Amino acid sequence: MVERRKFERYDLAVPVKIEPLARTAKKKKISLKTANVCAGGAYFHTDTALTEGTKVQIDLMLSYAGLGALPRPRNARIRILGTVTRSRQDGMAIRFSDDYVIAPIASRISNIG
Repeated sequence: MVERRKFERYDLAVPVKIEPLARTAKKKKISLKTANVCAGGAYFHTDTALTEGTKVQIDLMLSYAGLGALPRPRNARIRILGTVTRSRQDGMAIRFSDDYVIAPIASRISNIG
């Protein structure tokens, strides 16, 4: 099999919230964790995979509270737009766009994960 991936993948379970952006899609956010992630996208295990081609907004929720003496806040969100590129019975792959925003999350929100 020929490797087609451009980016190295990492087995990381990062908490995410995924929201479909299409007007016809349900606007309900889905809470999942990444199964693996790379600079170009991620795979998510789920029983309710979105349809291929669905545009989504993804919020990756990061916590670095256990990393020692870092300035507050101790949590951050990476907001990325993406497109579902593969949809299977057990999960879906989402390709990230090049646009993203990294923003701190108020310290009162401490139970990420």
